[in-house]
Amino acid sequence: MWIFIGLMVAVIGIALFCKQKSKGRKTPLQVFPQDFGLQAETVSFLSSDGVPLEGWFIPCEKTKKTIIFVHGFDMNKGDMLKRTHYLAADYNLFYMDCRGAGNSQGVSGMGLKEVKDLEGAVSFLRTQKPAYGEEIAFYGLCMGAAVASYYAAKKKCCRCLVLESSYYSFKEIVCRWAWLHTYIPYFPVVWAFLMWTEKQSGIPLETFSLKTNACEITCPVLMLQGERDRLAPVANACLIFYLIPAPKELWVIPGAGHTSCHEKGGEVYQDKIRAFFNNNF
Repeated sequence: MWIFIGLMVAVIGIALFCKQKSKGRKTPLQVFPQDFGLQAETVSFLSSDGVPLEGWFIPCEKTKKTIIFVHGFDMNKGDMLKRTHYLAADYNLFYMDCRGAGNSQGVSGMGLKEVKDLEGAVSFLRTQKPAYGEEIAFYGLCMGAAVASYYAAKKKCCRCLVLESSYYSFKEIVCRWAWLHTYIPYFPVVWAFLMWTEKQSGIPLETFSLKTNACEITCPVLMLQGERDRLAPVANACLIFYLIPAPKELWVIPGAGHTSCHEKGGEVYQDKIRAFFNNNF
């Protein structure tokens, strides 16, 4: 009996640890538009469920087309800026801090609530900057890729879509993350955590996964995936690629790990993304 009680205490303790880690760290902004000689307007807006959020709007005199960037878990808008600042020469850029990240309020939803943040960003553009909110494209990284693809699939308002380091299944990536970072096995701890998360959120955990929504994407898609990505392996990217019915391209970057495609891809990475937007947006 005491062994059983001890095991239960251990399981509960590890599950609480997972819960705390799942909230993410509110990493401070370390990259800013002025670092690249860009002038940005800092804007405040609300998610569709009322969470106060912050973003940067970087205007371009050439066009009214706007690219909206959605960062990954444990990241912020600065992480997206350093990957994509060069696009400011041809497009208006809107970088947002999702809930619990950067200078935004709230607590991370690990991708289960961030769609409401993207809804708020699109609504802000359409109401406060209507000239720049009609022709939009999305660029999502990891968690942000799931969020952007869900919105693009359901709302049909996105002209084209870049997905980097995207994951096939929410449950699967949580399991991989737990094992790679803490060596916690799936059963019973991660299994219990996923059950608890689904109950607390009231949302089926695969609602925003690409395994659920990729088949509804109708705009052109560029997928970028690291060859050495252990968290979102290339095999998963191939499954996503197969499901997308729209015009699509998958580029596997040699030597790149999770969310490090820009580091390994270099100028070719920039040229690839620039060409995709120029040809499809």
